[in-house]
Amino acid sequence: MISPRVTVLMPVYNGERFLHESLQSILCQSFADYEFIIIDDGSTDNSLTIIQSISDSRIQLIRNEINLGLVATLNKGVKLALGEYIARMDQDDVSWPDRLTKQVDFMDNNKHIGVCGSWVRFIPKGNNYIWKLPESSEEIRCWLFSTVGVAHPSVMLRKQLFLDYDLFYTSAFQYIEDYELWVRAIQFMDFANIQEPLLDYRISSGQMCSVYGAEQLAAVAPLRLQRVRELGIDPTPDQQQLHEMIMNNLIPAESLYLDRVEQWLLKLDSANRAIGTYSADCFSRRLLDIWFSICITLADASVCSLRRCLLSPLWAAVNNPVWHRTRAFGAWIVRKIV
Repeated sequence: MISPRVTVLMPVYNGERFLHESLQSILCQSFADYEFIIIDDGSTDNSLTIIQSISDSRIQLIRNEINLGLVATLNKGVKLALGEYIARMDQDDVSWPDRLTKQVDFMDNNKHIGVCGSWVRFIPKGNNYIWKLPESSEEIRCWLFSTVGVAHPSVMLRKQLFLDYDLFYTSAFQYIEDYELWVRAIQFMDFANIQEPLLDYRISSGQMCSVYGAEQLAAVAPLRLQRVRELGIDPTPDQQQLHEMIMNNLIPAESLYLDRVEQWLLKLDSANRAIGTYSADCFSRRLLDIWFSICITLADASVCSLRRCLLSPLWAAVNNPVWHRTRAFGAWIVRKIV
């Protein structure tokens, strides 16, 4: 038996509302050499009926007798996959027709890449907003200091690398299983994001981040603390709390907090330059993006002015600070007009 080039892996649990559209987006791909592993995790709605109503030899339907949860179901799918590459897919998202073609071509031409994601478009209430994720592996590493650097349902994995390094999802991080896996995986392989949208990412009240938002924030804090300690900083409880507030953009609308944010980001930047955990300019740009995002948020509350934002020493930490300030000025003006 000749193995397919790609395994598309879709866990399903009570996803009847958008499931047919998601399934068709995979079955209508321009790339055809794939198996489509769909694991129904004990659905109690019409999900199973919807899947069984489609006749396609590429579909491999597997049923969990009891609900195992997302992490166990994903790991089961990874072990069953026959493809050289594993493409993730969620039950409510929509893959663009050339998604698999473009990702396979990219992976074939970049043998050092273990994880390939893409930009994604938010639907249905995202006003066609494009989530523009970073391109290079080093940029993604810097994003992983605080958040995901690839959109989970957009990724294609090089299966053998994950098996070689025993990289599976961890049940202890069931609400942030992708973030925790990426943090471990990027130690062994390079990541990349194709710089165009290849997937429609559905924003809905039923998403994990909507239902388990508090649990996600609690789970991610210890991982972020590890990243801070890798810079040689052992934060006090107050500093750790401030760090979480910054990384979640939950800073109170008070000028005192803006000053504390600036000093903490400068401390992180200085520590990284001393120890070299991340590329200095890349990490500084990431911290600058976080600073600008917070400034914009506090500007809406009349706490931060454009002048205050642009006069921060954080701008001088990056290469070509004038260009970055000019770009930020334009973004600020556009934000205020819109």
